[in-house]
Amino acid sequence: MARKFILLIGMIVLGGLALAACAGAVGPAGPAGPAGPAGPAGPAGSALTEDQLKALDTAAKLGGIAFPATDSVRRGCPACHVLADPETGKYTLPYEAHERVEVRGGNHPVVSLDGTPIGPKDDVRVTVCLQCHAVGTGARAGKGVVAPLALRDIVHPAHMGSQYFKLHYGGSCFTCHNVNGEGGWDLLTEAVVVNDKGVPDPDNLPIPGAIPIESVPVP
Repeated sequence: MARKFILLIGMIVLGGLALAACAGAVGPAGPAGPAGPAGPAGPAGSALTEDQLKALDTAAKLGGIAFPATDSVRRGCPACHVLADPETGKYTLPYEAHERVEVRGGNHPVVSLDGTPIGPKDDVRVTVCLQCHAVGTGARAGKGVVAPLALRDIVHPAHMGSQYFKLHYGGSCFTCHNVNGEGGWDLLTEAVVVNDKGVPDPDNLPIPGAIPIESVPVP
């Protein structure tokens, strides 16, 4: 029994020596590889900076905003200001004028300087309005030529302050204006035929009803 035990121990020792011989000698350790750049300092557990995290948060919030669909791209005053309700006059230019003046406790004229009817239900071009609301000069600087206010001091804040105008119709300066060949602003006095981006019809140029603002005739 003792001889068998001794023989088993001997075989284990010989096996260990054989494995060591196959493995060979252990060589020296190789050089350490280059360390990567340090990550940006950020909150614990994050590899982004505070500014990057804020930018991502802002982008996520913007992506969650539901923008209303634009009804249609319209250009030219009569593209929007037309007689839509014969009973009230909505939404002619005179209707808008009468409604605003009445809010202030006054009464808007119903006849223009050249005799054109301008009651709430009268659908007229913006050039009729400019007979009184063109920009005054001299003693009337900062006013209309006849009216208390120039049209530009009415329609610009009224439109750009209207969320319906901006969001529903995608309204901008080019809804009412165009830039002419001299770099000046034209007023679009007629409805303009445009594509879905507001670009005028190339087969119908120059744009009908586009007139330089300074050339608007004033009686």
